[in-house]
Amino acid sequence: MSTPSPLQVPASPASSKRSRSHESIPSSAAVSSLSIENSSPSSAKGASPANSNEAATDKAPIPPFLSHTRSGSTAANNGKPAQWMRVSGDIASQRNRYLNVDPFVNNCVKLQVPQGQDGYINASPIVLKSSKTGNTKNFIATQGPRDNTHSHMWRMIWHECASPAVVVMLTQTHESGREKCFRYYPNDLNSPKMVVNEHDEFGDGDVWEVTLISVTEDEHTRSKIRELEMKNRNSGESKTVWHLLFEGWPDFSVPEGADKEALLNLVPLSLTKNSSNPSNPRIVHCSAGVGRSGTFIALDHLLSELAEGSLDDVPQGQDPIEETVEALRTQRMMMVQGESQFALLYETLREKWIERWRSRMARNGVGAEKHAASEDEEREAKVARLATELEAEMRQNAAAAER
Repeated sequence: MSTPSPLQVPASPASSKRSRSHESIPSSAAVSSLSIENSSPSSAKGASPANSNEAATDKAPIPPFLSHTRSGSTAANNGKPAQWMRVSGDIASQRNRYLNVDPFVNNCVKLQVPQGQDGYINASPIVLKSSKTGNTKNFIATQGPRDNTHSHMWRMIWHECASPAVVVMLTQTHESGREKCFRYYPNDLNSPKMVVNEHDEFGDGDVWEVTLISVTEDEHTRSKIRELEMKNRNSGESKTVWHLLFEGWPDFSVPEGADKEALLNLVPLSLTKNSSNPSNPRIVHCSAGVGRSGTFIALDHLLSELAEGSLDDVPQGQDPIEETVEALRTQRMMMVQGESQFALLYETLREKWIERWRSRMARNGVGAEKHAASEDEEREAKVARLATELEAEMRQNAAAAER
């Protein structure tokens, strides 16, 4: 196994990076402590345009944690960066896509390889727990494979996931002329088969055939959905793998408009594909496996919390979004990266919270306007009741004085 080194976190976004042979990504999401911006969500860098739901915020009783947007550029790994150690060494350097994104030593996936071989892969198991039920959701956040590591991705799928496995890919293979992820899967039905680990890298005889069964364009999620069969040549065993490719999310940014709605539809689709075995970890990756991947996982968890009612009555001073991001960053560094991705969580939860509130009011036969009016009426009735009680008390006092 590669030799660990102490985690070094820059004191500011401008701090220098370690030098390796390949590029780094901005690490502004992994410094200092959380702070609150006084600006509105729509003024945050990279925030999505305002929508019709904003008009409802004047009347909807939005909880305190959704009345502001915290700054992702100052968020820390649970405020304890010095305690975390990152995997380092020559093997990690050769297999990593970016020089400054490493898994934590105490929370990384280890490939099942023969003794004496290095099972390093830039991947982290992620576990988030429901506040209401205590049930857990499992993910594996990982980088987009390189040409020299794509067989490692399939080895991880084979050993870490039951059938059917679900892989959510949130990046194009190339963006702005640079490779963001090696295409590790059969692209179309014209060439439906590929052999994985044909040269038996680890000498254990594990060679797999990956066959594309079907590929569909899903308009609802704006995704390419591939059904794959993965078969071990050595044992003859096979499993189904669902590969969901969403390409409408630019690196270091957020999807907007129809792409944003498609992303929010992709979250439950990935859950549905995994429904036969809910404890199965969904594999989520973008390019580095931290920004878009972290945001997707956070959205999945927070939207479930909202649907279960855990966000209906959040105490003053508590922020479930901040807590979720901190929980992610204790498991993998830099999860949810950049101001716009952090703002996306608040904007999405705010919009969905208002939708849920409106739905509950409608089920109770009370519209948003009627609810606001009923609050005014309640206040007026309370004042009138107090006035009546005061008047009665004054009459009683006057009668007692006459006696």
